[in-house]
Amino acid sequence: MKLRILFSVLFFFLSLTIGFAQGNDTPTKQINHNVHSWIGLLTTHRLSDNWGVTADFIVRRDDFLKEPGFYFARLGGGYWFNENVSISGAYGNLWLYRPQLRDKNFTLEYRFDQQLVVNSTLWKFNVSQRFRAESRWREIVDGDQTAGRTFSERIRYLYTFRLPISRDLSVPQLMFSNEILLQFGKQIVNNPLDQIRLFLGIRHSLGKGIAYDLGYFPIFQQTAAGNVYNLNHTVRLLFYLSSRKSKTNNHVVEMDELE
Repeated sequence: MKLRILFSVLFFFLSLTIGFAQGNDTPTKQINHNVHSWIGLLTTHRLSDNWGVTADFIVRRDDFLKEPGFYFARLGGGYWFNENVSISGAYGNLWLYRPQLRDKNFTLEYRFDQQLVVNSTLWKFNVSQRFRAESRWREIVDGDQTAGRTFSERIRYLYTFRLPISRDLSVPQLMFSNEILLQFGKQIVNNPLDQIRLFLGIRHSLGKGIAYDLGYFPIFQQTAAGNVYNLNHTVRLLFYLSSRKSKTNNHVVEMDELE
């Protein structure tokens, strides 16, 4: 337990250090501010006490709701060692809107991932940690056309704190999370630190395996140019559905977060 707490604290301070380091302005740095919205459905169905399947669908809209951003679909399976530790793998497709292309509106990314999820408690907080490794095949955009595909790997560490403010399960929990995404590959030269994703909002259980979270989701992203950054101010609304064949009580919703 002490090791898990120490591990969480170390990663927390690491993310803060990276964030402050990115904030040191230089004459060549450019930060683009964008407004996005994320809406999604994430589902888990436990076929038994140990085995289960997952299916997710995420939509991002740009300029809040006016323009397409991306569509992401993911299907996978997992093994639950117990209620606090699970592993899983999944295949996903991401369709990214590219209005500058002449022959099509979206580029297609293929993705495989493997992950480990560990749930625990820390004082009054419910803590979730997720370690994910992704293999990605993305289309290259050269001007107004695509030019083949590139392969890269990405590792992600997500930690989430949820604070119940009442014993009444219908009362929303306060929620904070941070995710660090690092990427590697032949085409990854200037931006190995891909993104830092924060979230501040609420998690609300509606009972019978249904829940949602709603809040502010700022994403700080370094582009391939190296000196150009995107700061995406995002409103996030995710719905969670959880069911379990061997149990009638589907009250606790597993968290497996977004794209």
